Amino acid sequence: MSVLVTGAGGQLGKALAAQLPAARSVTSADLDITDRTALDSFDWSGVTAIINAAAWTGVDKAEEAGNTLSAWDVNASGVANLAWHARRLSIPLVHVSTDYVFDSAEGFLTVDQRIDPQGVYGITKAAGELAARLAPKYYVVRTSWVFGDGPNFVRTMLRLGADRDELTVVDDQYGRPTYTVDLAAALIALLDRDAPSGTYHATGAGEVVSWADFAAAILEGTTCKVRPISSAEYAAGKPNIAPRPANSALDLSALESAGITMRDWRAALAEYLANDQG
Repeated sequence: MSVLVTGAGGQLGKALAAQLPAARSVTSADLDITDRTALDSFDWSGVTAIINAAAWTGVDKAEEAGNTLSAWDVNASGVANLAWHARRLSIPLVHVSTDYVFDSAEGFLTVDQRIDPQGVYGITKAAGELAARLAPKYYVVRTSWVFGDGPNFVRTMLRLGADRDELTVVDDQYGRPTYTVDLAAALIALLDRDAPSGTYHATGAGEVVSWADFAAAILEGTTCKVRPISSAEYAAGKPNIAPRPANSALDLSALESAGITMRDWRAALAEYLANDQG
């Protein structure tokens, strides 16, 4: 299998490239998925599957009027462009989506839970999910709270915590963190196992926690403490703060039914903290 990995410059793209050394891994500078002409002229020979890790991930910036269409171009139109080529070539498309397609339903969110995105980012990602279904075989994989090789919450907490005695972190949004190494392995496994087309959830397994709990786990053993605050307190005085889902606890049973299990996020975090040099 010769896989085309888009968005190879991001956290997930780097993890995919590391696990798929024979893949054709392209950054946005190498291949702009919003540019139909570039995609039409791309050398598709030998490509047997596409994993799309390209995304506009500036959640708050997407709320700014000047950025809304740019987010749409990458997260929706760009996915449609890839799905078209997947259909033309009769190859599968793996597309990564997000917990932001949900609002605030309670309990573990299943793959068939009604979506209800509240912000621009979530809306564009929901549209991207629909676009991905144009491929002859598709895997829409929702994830949440991602950390890996690049800017992320873990590195931010460590950086800020090194200079402060206390950090304030929201405690009314819940979910499970996801290590890109584990997410990449799950995406590859869906292809390797020739799993049925459909929507899957892939996050770290284990305990559902708040962002404040996650921060405390990151800073465990340091002198920096975490003070929980509400989302309303965090957003006060900040323009263009995108709405966040209060519940990002994604049910993993669809993935498990395909024979794929995810590692407990605490074990993944420990490995990341031990190895990350960022």
